Amino acid sequence: MIGADDPEYGAIGGEDAMSASMELYMYAQSLADSRRERPLDDIVTALITADLDGEKLSDIEFNVFVLLLSVAGNETTRNLISGGMHALMEHPEQLERLKADLPGLMETAVDEMLRFVTPVMYFRRTATEDTELRGVQIKKGEMVTIWYGSANRDEEIFANPHVFDVGRTPNEHIAFGGRGPHYCLGASLAKMEIRVMFEEILTRIPNITRSGEIVRLQSNLINGVKHLPVRNG
Repeated sequence: MIGADDPEYGAIGGEDAMSASMELYMYAQSLADSRRERPLDDIVTALITADLDGEKLSDIEFNVFVLLLSVAGNETTRNLISGGMHALMEHPEQLERLKADLPGLMETAVDEMLRFVTPVMYFRRTATEDTELRGVQIKKGEMVTIWYGSANRDEEIFANPHVFDVGRTPNEHIAFGGRGPHYCLGASLAKMEIRVMFEEILTRIPNITRSGEIVRLQSNLINGVKHLPVRNG
């Protein structure tokens, strides 16, 4: 669905994406119906029974929430892993540095991959009040696009922002959406998945190298990787 604009994945006009979305909505609805009859200790039951001031999620809200979880919990992390692997192979001195001290550098390396790759390139937000940002007037209700990739290379925040440094600290990137209520709910899980993946790859396949050119996803939202051929040694 995210790759619907890419001719390798999607049909002209977005028919494939629409069809995939509808199939996912139908699957989500079947899960909701099943859990209403037989509640389980899982996220589906938690969502359909959640109550906020006497209101529960409607069927449409639940279905869209499942779509959100499917995309946010899959596209972002897997593209960060692919993009992070590419960054390491493009900077062999950093790859060797990381392999030499996995326990000491993995945490900062994960954050640097998030900053350097930035799998979600931008998001649009709505101004909740009139404000001014560096001389630009923003009115309440206006849409503002936040380019995470640009912010994560801000020379006012990061020293040598275009340098990939697995030991970078501090590293106040906003790959997870900045701070406050929009901060990614799955940030801790994503960082754990990334850490475990790279610990296993670099331990089991220490001589991993690129064997072909990277092919990126045609998308104006996700900094995605379609193909990244590698070999051991």
